Amino acid sequence: MDFAATIATADPRDEPVPARTADLLIAHHKTGAARISLALPTGGHVLHLAVATCLFNDLHTAAGRAGLSLGPVTVRADGGFDDTMTASTGIFLTVEISGDADPEELRTLVLETFEVSTLACVLRGSTRVEIAGITARTTTASGS
Repeated sequence: MDFAATIATADPRDEPVPARTADLLIAHHKTGAARISLALPTGGHVLHLAVATCLFNDLHTAAGRAGLSLGPVTVRADGGFDDTMTASTGIFLTVEISGDADPEELRTLVLETFEVSTLACVLRGSTRVEIAGITARTTTASGS
């Protein structure tokens, strides 16, 4: 599988598409659509988005395997870098998850999925990556 990503200088004559980076709606292969929030297009912001996206995707996969239907899910990654910008000070994930299970089952889903989430596993070898908070809710048939 190809995991390519590209950023390139645009022709200054091209008209940029107006977008608030805090509110990008994208097509998503697991949920149909998802919102991305990226304060700035820096490597650090994109790294944190990648970790959050990986867990988001893994949660939907794990829920499907467990026969759970998820409602709204939000995964936020926060963190920073040292003064030289050469080492992460850690990546801290906050998860809001809802679904057709009780909140404790949803919390367990998050914790178990996080332990095997690809990017978190890769990064744990070089920086702290941990769950900073979980909000879990049971949803009704109407999705609220």
